[in-house]
Amino acid sequence: MSSELHPVGPEPPQTYWVRRTVVIVAAILVLAVVVALIVNGTSSGSAVQPTPPPPTPIVAETASPSPMSTELRSPTAVAPSESATAKASTKPKAKASAKASPSPKVTAKPGPLACPPDEMRVTLNGKQHLKVKKPNVFQLSLINGSGQTCIASITGKNFELKIYSGTDRIWSTNDCSTAIKSITKKLPAERVVEWSLAWNGRRSRDDCKNRPEIPGAGTYFATAQLDGAKPVQLRMILRG
Repeated sequence: MSSELHPVGPEPPQTYWVRRTVVIVAAILVLAVVVALIVNGTSSGSAVQPTPPPPTPIVAETASPSPMSTELRSPTAVAPSESATAKASTKPKAKASAKASPSPKVTAKPGPLACPPDEMRVTLNGKQHLKVKKPNVFQLSLINGSGQTCIASITGKNFELKIYSGTDRIWSTNDCSTAIKSITKKLPAERVVEWSLAWNGRRSRDDCKNRPEIPGAGTYFATAQLDGAKPVQLRMILRG
């Protein structure tokens, strides 16, 4: 108690009292301000309100946008056009790492055609002098005169060897289907296909048998005929 009334220190007592007076006056002023605020709030009949929130900004109304402007400003994705879709669909695919080489096309070359009969040359050779009832072996050939390779064909239907004496029909390969053996051969230009054919010196009939009459001495003509080609003849003289 004596230290409060009589301050002890290096400074004079007046200095400590001035300090204490300043502190007391400041405390009284703060207390007075608080009391005044309380009294003012009570007399107005409303409690102290908290700091109001900042006012909401007012946005001016604008006219409703037209459908066109709405479409322009709308963020909705627009469906791609047909042309764009077509371009996207035709976009080339990525190349494979290893491209398979296409198999080479094999084109079959056309084979040779049948020999044109009008450009074929027939030859006929055999004995020209022989005795009655003696056989004669004829040597026949067909020459390709077409100038290109072709298929030569000799059959009993397109070739005939016949023997006549004047108008008398003596013998013919047409009387027997087995008299001529069929020949089919690829024949280059100017090449020859050869074969032989025998006549037994008798008369023939259409059942592959011989007629009983025997050709007598005289002059006979053997004719070789390929259908469409020029016929050739061989003269024979039979002696008794």
